[in-house]
Amino acid sequence: MIKNILFGVDGSPFGEVAREHALDLARRLDARLEAVHIVDSRMLEFPLVAPQAGVIGWNPGAVNGLQEALRARGEVLLRETAAHGEHVGIPIVTTLEFGHPAQIFCEIQTRTELVILGRQGEHSKTAPDLTGSTMERFIRRASRPCLVTPAEFRPIAKILAGVDGSPSAARALHEAVELANALHLPLVILAVAERESDLPLAQKNALEAHSLARAHECAAAALTAVGAPATRILEKAGETGCNLIVLGSHGHGWIYDRLIGSAAAHVVSRGQTPVMLVR
Repeated sequence: MIKNILFGVDGSPFGEVAREHALDLARRLDARLEAVHIVDSRMLEFPLVAPQAGVIGWNPGAVNGLQEALRARGEVLLRETAAHGEHVGIPIVTTLEFGHPAQIFCEIQTRTELVILGRQGEHSKTAPDLTGSTMERFIRRASRPCLVTPAEFRPIAKILAGVDGSPSAARALHEAVELANALHLPLVILAVAERESDLPLAQKNALEAHSLARAHECAAAALTAVGAPATRILEKAGETGCNLIVLGSHGHGWIYDRLIGSAAAHVVSRGQTPVMLVR
């Protein structure tokens, strides 16, 4: 069972949703909660840009001033986060880090069991090329499950787990079963066949996954579908009322080949449902 949760704080609307999911899960799982703000060192590795005068040359004094301003802002965000946790009765440990966000998350993930990140960050609209996607970069190297949260918060009420017979999907299923049991929620297991000829294998994967879930006394149902995986995942999640999707991040076929590609990226970026990716 998850007893340590770490989430990112950046002051963005998506970050606030990640915080609400972290608080909700910490309360329901009686888990320790840590909030991390990372002062993005990449903001200091490029020339400063003046709004009207163009590019300013390298100025150590200005860079030091910007660094202190970013640090002070991070400290304010963390104080506000801790105060919010205290207000709702959930203690939050706060940590200020400095460096490249995705790299720092990879380094500190060992002290937690679940990392929660907003789908987009504070620079997603103003400087997307500078920051890239912290979430995507972290997922590629994550060893801990990562919960990616959408634009709106809704308490998790039903879980869908995608299976494909791979070791990664098996670990994702175990996480989904444990979480469903801990939260006393129903679980839907879905195996997708991209072609009709693949349906027997999908049915086999679904049956084996369902047997495992039932062996753990999880209230689970198994489904199969044929078609484009990302589309079917989102459709079935909507049809069954699931508002958490759990996928293996390194598997066979549609999960492995499209990690942060067509299927997984579509599920993460287009859906309105939190997605937990498990390595």
